[in-house]
Amino acid sequence: MTGKGGVSNKRGRDECLAPTEPHWRWRLNMAEQVAANLDAERFGVKSLYVFGSVKNATAGPGSDIDLLVHDEGEGPKRERLAMWLEGWSVTLAEMNYLRTGFRSDGLLDVHYVTDDDIARQTSFAIKIGAVTDAARRLSLSQPGQEKSAPADAPGAGDSK
Repeated sequence: MTGKGGVSNKRGRDECLAPTEPHWRWRLNMAEQVAANLDAERFGVKSLYVFGSVKNATAGPGSDIDLLVHDEGEGPKRERLAMWLEGWSVTLAEMNYLRTGFRSDGLLDVHYVTDDDIARQTSFAIKIGAVTDAARRLSLSQPGQEKSAPADAPGAGDSK
């Protein structure tokens, strides 16, 4: 069975891990992990936002994670960022499949905006600071700040 966005459910519900938290909450946690592990300086990212069903707490098992990236614009940094985010997208899609049985090619739906887009309120830039249904800003790691694994990740909390 194939649904919206090429999502399919090829496994029986009894074969997947039962999600222990709502779909939107897991997706928001994953978006926060992406932000926490993103090297903003390396990729030219000024800010990162989540919007849509994840931000509105209505995401289901087949929902993607809508991200809005405010960056320096086209160029090598954005190309590297796109590749880095694609890695996260594919990995999160596999994790979601194991949790829910819904298969997709990727879980991140990434949109880019620049200073000019924000100044002119074009494209997805209208979501930043909107009066209604505004995008939610995610905390980026600070330069020199050690990247950490989620508390429930294998090896998290292990002493060296």
